[in-house]
Amino acid sequence: MVRAGHPAPVVIDPDGAPRAVEVPQGPPLGTGGGHVFTPAVLELAPGTLLALHTNGLTRGNGEEGDAARRRLEHILASTTRPLQELCDTAVYHMAPSRHDDAVLLLARTRALPPEHVADWTLPADASVVGTARRLVDRQLAAWDLDDAAYTTGLVVSELVTNAIRYGKGPVRLRLIRDRGRLLTEVTDASSASPHLRRARESDEGGRGLFIVMRLSTHWGVRHSRHDKTIWSEQRLDAGSAPDAADLMDAFDVPDTGEL
Repeated sequence: MVRAGHPAPVVIDPDGAPRAVEVPQGPPLGTGGGHVFTPAVLELAPGTLLALHTNGLTRGNGEEGDAARRRLEHILASTTRPLQELCDTAVYHMAPSRHDDAVLLLARTRALPPEHVADWTLPADASVVGTARRLVDRQLAAWDLDDAAYTTGLVVSELVTNAIRYGKGPVRLRLIRDRGRLLTEVTDASSASPHLRRARESDEGGRGLFIVMRLSTHWGVRHSRHDKTIWSEQRLDAGSAPDAADLMDAFDVPDTGEL
């Protein structure tokens, strides 16, 4: 995490105790170029509460600095209350005057059971695209998600193909099953972000990310220091995404199993 003008996040351990977090102060965004933001890295246990807030939240009732922060930590110390209730309570008690903008974002970490995650590392070779689809088919069958196999196979084919074509190093493929949704992640060692574009009717390629976007409830890219990950989320309830077969027919693309 880094700071861009606002206070450091409040971190509450799973037992309700506040955790000291040292995040170097950085300038507000948009104040000019040449600034360097120094990150702080920490590992959070499952059940940790993370509170990101603006200055307005901790100076709305006249308190400043450490006193206001300790008051916020005390309000957020409950480990059993829903996040919405905690958020409402904190804003009500910390910023009752409404003389300043106050923003509070709460998140609570949790860990997925190992049986909800499948992970493979594949060589950067075009021949592994079909292998990736077969691995995904078997995993979805084990999760009793056969109905999602065709759409997920298309998403995996496109993302793995892009990673092999434009990325670097081995390709990491991961499936995550979580609360009515299925996440597909493909990671490679290149930092270059993909660009979504609309291919012309005469183009033979260039539709990969557009297909992924159409088949996904959400999708995006995240970067780390050494690689990037393109992810796609599908809702497992019916009617949440366009029919994959109809979409491929619209593009006049044959389903060969290896796009």
